[in-house]
Amino acid sequence: MFYIIQRISLLLIIAVATNFTMFSTLAEAHSSLKETYPEGNAVLEKSPSEIQVWFQDPVVIHGDSIKVMDSKGKEIPTRKSELDPEDKRHIVTKLEEELEAGKYKVKINVIAQDGFVVEEAFTFSVDGEKKESEYKQLELVESNVSDGKIYNEAPNQIDLGFNQPAEITAFGIFDDNYQPIATEQAKINEENPNHIKVPVKEKLDPGTYQITWYASPINKEDSPVQRDRVGVFYFAVDEFSSMRPVGDTQNTIDTDTFSFSFGLKQMAYWLTFIGLTVLFGLAWFDTVIYKNIRRVKIDRLFYLLSVIGIILLILHHRLDLSGLHLKDFFAIKFVWIPILQIILITLGICLRTLRVVMIGLALLLWPFMIGHASYPRYGGYVTMTVNVIHILAAGIWMGGLVALLLKPKHQDSQEWFKKVGPSFSKWAVTSVILIIFSGVWMSAKFLPSFSWISLMESEWGRALIIKVTLFLVLLMIGYIQRKIVKQMKRKIIHSFFKRVRTEIIYGVLVFFFAASLVAANPSAAEQGVYEEPVERQDDLELNVEIAPLEMGLNTITLDFANNPDIKNVAVELSMPPNWRIKVNAFKVDEGLYKLTGNLLHAAGTINMKVNVTLDNGKVIEIPYRIVVPGEIRFNE
Repeated sequence: MFYIIQRISLLLIIAVATNFTMFSTLAEAHSSLKETYPEGNAVLEKSPSEIQVWFQDPVVIHGDSIKVMDSKGKEIPTRKSELDPEDKRHIVTKLEEELEAGKYKVKINVIAQDGFVVEEAFTFSVDGEKKESEYKQLELVESNVSDGKIYNEAPNQIDLGFNQPAEITAFGIFDDNYQPIATEQAKINEENPNHIKVPVKEKLDPGTYQITWYASPINKEDSPVQRDRVGVFYFAVDEFSSMRPVGDTQNTIDTDTFSFSFGLKQMAYWLTFIGLTVLFGLAWFDTVIYKNIRRVKIDRLFYLLSVIGIILLILHHRLDLSGLHLKDFFAIKFVWIPILQIILITLGICLRTLRVVMIGLALLLWPFMIGHASYPRYGGYVTMTVNVIHILAAGIWMGGLVALLLKPKHQDSQEWFKKVGPSFSKWAVTSVILIIFSGVWMSAKFLPSFSWISLMESEWGRALIIKVTLFLVLLMIGYIQRKIVKQMKRKIIHSFFKRVRTEIIYGVLVFFFAASLVAANPSAAEQGVYEEPVERQDDLELNVEIAPLEMGLNTITLDFANNPDIKNVAVELSMPPNWRIKVNAFKVDEGLYKLTGNLLHAAGTINMKVNVTLDNGKVIEIPYRIVVPGEIRFNE
């Protein structure tokens, strides 16, 4: 049985090892930008007095968290950025001088709760001479086909009416297979230059169609802040149909993504996990299980691993924040806490009577500076406590295994086995139970909803799967070992210690994937639609489904369970600071509305507002948060 486990595990290790050839340089930020003031691409009548930024989760700021640059790249003087004392997700940076007319760029650099640097940027403009409302922004004001409408007859041309004379720079109609429909050259109406006609060369079959247009004003001097405009809207002939391209490959696992990042950050986590947890486990073993033992060399080895890992972690933060003044750098908790950990484990090595306490305190500090447990949406202090239990239990188990191999030289193997085997076995069983329950708790918190595909295509998901698989192998070996402990026969003691060495090897691999889990983003494996908790004065019941829930072409289904008297349903999708679209939903049945098209344009967190207009004129807004899976996160 054990031979079979060894063979299967060896094949797994070889398969996994072949994937550690990709050194990722992608930024893996872990907190979503929710809102900015000014909004991205906004044109303001006058200079703002401050810059405001809101994130989904609390963040840590420093002296260079918010920078404002003019169009020439010159930094605008600002006061020190401050966190809102009532909301640690809200950053306020006041400007020291009034901005002149022109274009400005805001650079954001903050640290997420798990120690990852989040970098964002957005632009806005100030026009000091004339109000934006006095300019004629190019807008589509009418069309012979409307967004979200189903027509009984197919149009033979598309009429576009703008609020000023315009020219079409690009135009396209796409069917529900996302194939282009042949059209003639766009023609400006000679009698009314605000109107443009685009004849359709072929008859449109039943189904949904997308129209995409690019236009610019003919009299650009009348609109100096005006850029070329782009518009997208959808209409249907006879019936609604979901837009899906021919040969669609969505909702399938991409085999090219089966790889892992391994850089300075992962190395730092790995070494520190091994060093600190085993060091704590050895101290626990010597304090609780067998007190009369000294192993100076092995303690120094794992102490050295811990210190090297922590120093590498500080170095990683310094490289991420290279422009930050040293005084500000050492004031960040992601720097001073690791330094405090080094002090604690050094005291633990020097003061033997306080060894388990000092090293235990160093371990207790981990959730405050790494991992995802500190995020309020993941449980905050409760999940942090569970995380501490997980780490301490892993230390007792793995450190105990190392201690078992390091028997005193003067003792016989069987005698040593009889003294410590039964006691360690009980602690190992307790540790395993705690590891299982705490691991399941944290996985459920970090990943409230997912699919097999989203799990397999994310580094976090793959690391979780492999870590669990290796842990199950360890459990099988541990089960065999526990049966041996009860027998206490000399002839099987040698095989017992041989399997202990195997457990330690697998434990080191488990620590590697634990480091990968901490370094990766669990949101990359998550997919879900969550209604935001807001107070509403209505009894409107809405069920939202998105298929497929991934980047690309999608269909959003809005099912109003209580079938209210609805006049119109519009959906606004946004990803701050710059992306925002608003489309009308198709009414396909009583209380049932659908949208289709390239609605989820990137992996990340998308804000969705469902605006329902009732027959009596009342407008109800229902906010949602959509988490789109994917490794390269936009705006996170």
